Formats: sequence, C-alpha cells, structure tokens
Amino acid sequence: MASTIKHRYSEETRFYCFMMLLTFLMGLLPFMFNYVVDPYEMNSVVDAGFDKKKVSEKSHYPLWKVIHYPAKPPEVIVLGDSRARSLRDRYWQGFGYTKAYNFAYGGATVREIYDTFQFIKDNKNLKSLVIGVQLRSFGQNDRDGLNRVPEAIKLSQNPFKYYSNWFVSRVGVELLEKEFGPRISNLVKLGDVSSAHAESGSKKTNVPLGELLDPESCENCMLPENVTSSVHPAFAVAHDTYFGDDLGIWSRLWLPIKIDRELTGKFQKQISRNAKSDWLSFKFSEKSWNYLVEISKWSKQNNVQLVFVIPPTISEMQNRVVEFGYGELNHDFRKRLSGLGDVVDFDFDSSFTRDLTRFTDAYHFNYKASRLIVGEILQLVSNDKKIVAKARKRRMDIICPVLPKDISNKIADDLFEVTEGKSCRIWRARHG
Repeated sequence: MASTIKHRYSEETRFYCFMMLLTFLMGLLPFMFNYVVDPYEMNSVVDAGFDKKKVSEKSHYPLWKVIHYPAKPPEVIVLGDSRARSLRDRYWQGFGYTKAYNFAYGGATVREIYDTFQFIKDNKNLKSLVIGVQLRSFGQNDRDGLNRVPEAIKLSQNPFKYYSNWFVSRVGVELLEKEFGPRISNLVKLGDVSSAHAESGSKKTNVPLGELLDPESCENCMLPENVTSSVHPAFAVAHDTYFGDDLGIWSRLWLPIKIDRELTGKFQKQISRNAKSDWLSFKFSEKSWNYLVEISKWSKQNNVQLVFVIPPTISEMQNRVVEFGYGELNHDFRKRLSGLGDVVDFDFDSSFTRDLTRFTDAYHFNYKASRLIVGEILQLVSNDKKIVAKARKRRMDIICPVLPKDISNKIADDLFEVTEGKSCRIWRARHG
C-alpha cells in the first residue's frame, strides 16, 4: 500500500509540477520587487527613503505624470514638451498659486499632448489650459509618431499590469543602483530590458529606452546631406528677398536678424546640425494641427481658457528657420494659432533671446527665465489679485502686454492683433 502511494506520480510528472511551481514563484519576483520599490509611486506602502523622481520621470515622463495627477483636479494644466515642462509646479507655487499642474513631457509629440488632453478633459475644476507649442513639432514625421500616453494610462489604471511590468522593474533597478551603488548589480538580476512599449498612431512599436531617456533625442539626428529641402510652394522665398518684406503691416515683427558673434560648443552644434534635422525636409502636418483645433472647440464649448505659449529659442536658431525658407510659415502659424486661443510668444529676436546666459542650449531657457515666464502666464490665468501683484512685482526683463501700460507697440488688421511688451508678444484673433 505504502509503495503504491509513493509511486502514484511518475518522476516526470513530479518534475513538471516542480518546474511549474518554480516558474510561478519566479513570476512573482518582478511583482514583489515592483510593489516594494515602486519606481513610479503607485502606492505608499514602503517608504524607500530616497527621491525617485529624477530617474523614474525621465525614463517614462507620461507614466510619472499620470500617476501623480492630483486627486483634487487643478484649475490650470500645462501641456507640451520639455520647454513647457520647465514651467514647473514649484514656480507657480513660488507665487502662491497651488492650483496648477504641469502635465508636460520631455520630447512630447502633438499626439501625446492631445491624448493627455483627452485624459484630463473630464476635470470639472479646469479653468485654463496652457499648451506649449512650436512650429517644428508639426512635422509629419515628428519623432516617428511616438505616443507613450496610452501605455501610461493603462499601467496607472491596472495595478497588476504595473507591478508585473518588466520595464518598471528595470527602472526600479536603476533607482537602487543610483542610490546604493554597484553592489545592487550583484544582488538583483532582472535581465536586460532595453525597451518600453509605446504606441505610435494605431501601431505598436518598441521604443528604445535610450530614446525615452533623452527628452530631445531627435535633436541629435543627422539627415543625409543629399536630401533636398522640401519647402511648401506657397512659402518659398527667393534668396535675394527677405520674407518679411511681403508681410505688409506685419513686416516690422520680422526684421532681419543680424548678429556678429561666433557660437561654440552645444550652441554651435545645434545651430549647424540640429536645425538641419528640424527643417531640411520639414512638411507641416494638418493631421497634427487638427488635434489643436479639436482642443480649441472643446475649450470654447466648456468655457475653458486656452493659452498657447511659444517658448523662446536663441536668435540664431530663429534665423535658421528663415534660412530654410519657413519664415512666412512661422508667421502664419502664429496667426492660425491665435484663431484657436491667445498666443503668448517669446520666440522672436529680442534682447532676451540674444542673451546666451539665459539659455542652457539653443532650444532651452534656464530656470530663472522659467520663473519669469510662469509669472507672466500667471497674470493671464489667475484672478487672485494678491498672486497677480506678486508676479508683477517680480518682473525683470520679460514683460508681456497684459495691461495697457505694458504695451510698447500694437499692430492689427481686421482679423488679428499683436501687442508687444518686453521680449514678449501676445497674438489674438479679433472677433467682430
């Protein structure tokens, strides 16, 4: 009898059962690891005692921002790419305004902006939507249609998928390595995970982690030298004619940029090489534009203020747009935007954009400029007199024409008007 019981299961059956149990336990490892380390702070069960934001957010901006979306929805939401992301929550809070949430991502595409808008549009508290945009984001192949937002939403809404996700595990390992050093590499072996799943349009692709880690990785692209510039016929400019000459009353907004200085380092590399990647074969995407049109229609229907912010680049970079034949398109882009919402424009030749000490590279302004820009936008979106007064008191070399006394110049026709302050312009459509 005992012998019969002992051999009820064959050696092969017992082996497979053991392997299934072992596989199950191994499958629990990333789940338990992610639950404890929790790189994106899905729960508050274990206090790791170190800051996760720098590593985790940069690895997957949308996932971090979606999970940290406030339980009490904010009144002001900022969308956009790394330039909009630099308008950080703490700068708003520095003026005493705590009702803003920065939902911008490094390297964000227009589609990601749109999908984030879809995620937050049920917010009943929303009063103002601030979107950072620039012409170059509307290229037809901008970042190959990268869209990380759907994945971020799915992971944030499904804890099981989040805790069992190998990409989340990889970020957890990076966090521990950064905090505790190379000893972790010998203790934790979770495999080589080199990609995170992202959606591109309706197709699913694998996006290298290195690309997600670099907020402006597309700026390092180098197009072949033999690719011919493809300029829209309506905006082609003869080499001996400056585009502004044909703009009538608007021509004074776009005087030729003449700067006699030699750039070095990253500034020179971006002016000579990255600008070529931006503009050599640029074609404006009406599909991307229609995303903004839909956001504008919704904003008007729901009484939400829509403000577009065109962030500054250094004057030499602005000149490259003209050199590649897109000066008039750049002007027309602002006019079209003003038909959707107010446009706060910092990207034109000014004392500010000529001052390299205000920039970290040709595309990105520094934290001091970020604070000033937040202060100007705050005056447009807040009715709190105390907060607005604080913002006005801290003004320096960036002054938007918010009040009549701020206006240094005004240009208008039957459809549009532009008011100028100091290193800032506001474009508006004239209705009736």
